[in-house]
Amino acid sequence: MRLPVAVSVVLIQVTSVIAREQDQTISVGPWTIATSFKAEKFDGCTMSRSANDLDIKFARSNDGLRLFLDSSKWKLERGKAYDVTLVAGARSVQAKALAEGRSVTIALSDRPLSERVRTANILQVRGEGATLKVPLDGSTAALERLESCFERNSHADVESNPFVAPSRKP
Repeated sequence: MRLPVAVSVVLIQVTSVIAREQDQTISVGPWTIATSFKAEKFDGCTMSRSANDLDIKFARSNDGLRLFLDSSKWKLERGKAYDVTLVAGARSVQAKALAEGRSVTIALSDRPLSERVRTANILQVRGEGATLKVPLDGSTAALERLESCFERNSHADVESNPFVAPSRKP
């Protein structure tokens, strides 16, 4: 039985979307690296894992690197910004943890701290009530993969006409 051309094209498109979805997640040590899209447009890359009732996710986007922490034990005031101190190796910086019920988001805008996160075994997040110890084992390779995921995909979104040769400037 021969399928109509339109059905064949749809099957090819669905197959390529499924293949693309499968290619978007990879494991690096204890970390899972994934590519995220919004409305079929590249949004960023994430690396995540769980440890000690703590879901940990680093996200790399055009806005930079962010850390998301989530725990079923937390009851946080939504929208509140909590003062925290981030410590990786000998580097410590003050930051804000933006709350969303059972999770917080922390921008990692300090470049030296981000570099220390690559080589440290633990990232300490010191709040007023306790210190969270975010395990970073395997983070060197995972963060390199996260960055290469972002670089590769952020440049792939350049819209151009595939049927016209690009203009070459001397």
